[in-house]
Amino acid sequence: MGYYGRAQYNYQEKYLAEFIWRYDGSYIFPESGRFGFFPGFLLGWNASNESWFNVPGLDYLKLRASYGQMGNDQVFFQGALQEFAYLSTYSFGEYPINNQVQATLFEQVIANPNFTWERANNWNGGIDATLFGRLDFSLEYFYNYRSQILIQETGSTPASSGITALLPPQNKGEVKNSGFEFDVRYSGQRGELTYNFGVNGGYARNEVIFMDEVPGNPEYQHQEGKPIGAYLVYEADGVFRDEEAIAANTLDYSAVTGQLRPGDMKFVDQNGDGIIDADDQKRIDQNATPTFNFGATANIYYKNFDFSLLLQGATGAAIRVQTESGDIGNFLKYHFDNRWSIDNPSSEHPRLASRGDTYYTGGAFGNNTYWLFSKNYIRLKNIEIGYSLPKSVIEDIGLGTVRFYVNALNLLTLDKHNIFDPESENQAGTYYPQARVINSGVTISF
Repeated sequence: MGYYGRAQYNYQEKYLAEFIWRYDGSYIFPESGRFGFFPGFLLGWNASNESWFNVPGLDYLKLRASYGQMGNDQVFFQGALQEFAYLSTYSFGEYPINNQVQATLFEQVIANPNFTWERANNWNGGIDATLFGRLDFSLEYFYNYRSQILIQETGSTPASSGITALLPPQNKGEVKNSGFEFDVRYSGQRGELTYNFGVNGGYARNEVIFMDEVPGNPEYQHQEGKPIGAYLVYEADGVFRDEEAIAANTLDYSAVTGQLRPGDMKFVDQNGDGIIDADDQKRIDQNATPTFNFGATANIYYKNFDFSLLLQGATGAAIRVQTESGDIGNFLKYHFDNRWSIDNPSSEHPRLASRGDTYYTGGAFGNNTYWLFSKNYIRLKNIEIGYSLPKSVIEDIGLGTVRFYVNALNLLTLDKHNIFDPESENQAGTYYPQARVINSGVTISF
C-alpha cells in the first residue's frame, strides 16, 4: 500500500517550487517499521525572466536546489532479499541422540524485530546558463547520505562467541557520497561551416561512515573513512635484488616465508614492530570505481562533408592485475620483460611465479600494491568522416541521399601502463578485449 502526492507553484516562469511525498508500506518489514514517509522539495529561480535582468552576453540564468528522501524496501543481503527477516528462521537437521539419529530443529538466523527501510537523503544544487547565444553550460553539486543500510555486526562480535553466523542483518550501516557534474556545449556557424562541441564530466566519491569495524584492528585498516570496496593490501616496497640485499634486511619475514630468495618482494612495516604480518595490511583510498568520468564530442559540417568525434575517459580507480600465468597460461609482456632474473637483477620487479606458488603472488600476501595498476585513461571511442553527394547529382536517378563514410571504434587509447584494458573489471585477463574496428561504407536512401 502506498500514497503519493505533489504540489507545484509557478509564478510567471520566474519562481518555481514543488513538494512531493510518498507514504509507503511494505510486507517485508514488521508492523512497527512497515510504513515510511519520504518527502521531497524543489526550488528554482529563473533570474533571466526578471524584468530588471539585463546582463550583456548572459542570455539565460537559472538557479535550482532540491532535497529528497528515498526509501528502499528491496533490501538484499548476501544476495538474498530479506523477506520476513523480523521472524526467526528455522531449518530441519539430524543429530545422533542415544545412539539413534533424531530429527532436529535449529535456528538459522536470529530475528531482527527492528528491521525497517533503508533511507537515502539527497541534496542537489545547480546552475544553468546560456552565454552569447552559443555557449550553454550546466553545473550541479550533489550530496547523498544513506543510512539504515543492512549490515551484520560481526566486527564487534568475536568469532569465539559461536553466534556470528546467526547474527541478523541490522539497519546500522551509513555511507555518504558527494560530487559534482558539469556539461558545457558550444555551437556556431560561419558561412557554410556549422559546428558544435561538448564537454561533460562528473566527480563522485563515497565514504563509509559506519560499518561495525573489528575493535582490535589498527585504524589504518578500517573501512570507515574510505570508499566502499577500498583495497586492503600489503604495500610493496621493492624487491630483494640479491643475497647482499637479503643479508642487509632487518625485518622479520618468518610469518611470510621460511626463506627469502633474490627476486622476492619486500613489504612496508606499517606498525613499525619489525615484523611483517597481517597487521601490516593497509586500507588505501582507491577501489575499482573511477571517481571522475568525462567525455567530449565534436560535430562539424562543411558543405557536403561531415565529421564527428567522441572521446571518453576516467580517473581515480585501480585494478588488481594478476593473470593465470605459468603452468596454465602466458605471462603479460609487461611482467615478462621487467621480471627479476640473474641477467636482470631488478630492485623493482619480482621474479616470475607460476600462478600463486610464491608468497607475493598467492595467499594473503599476494594481495599487495605491486599488482595494482591505475585505470586512468582517455580513449578515442569513435571518429567518423563522411561525404554526401550533391542533390543535383543524384536526383535525376531517383535517389534521395548517397553518403560515403569511414569510421573507427576504439582507435586510440592513452593510459599510464598500456598493458591492460583500463575499462576492464576482470583482473585475470579472462575476458574478450574491446576490439579496434575500422569501417567504410555507403548509405543510400530513395
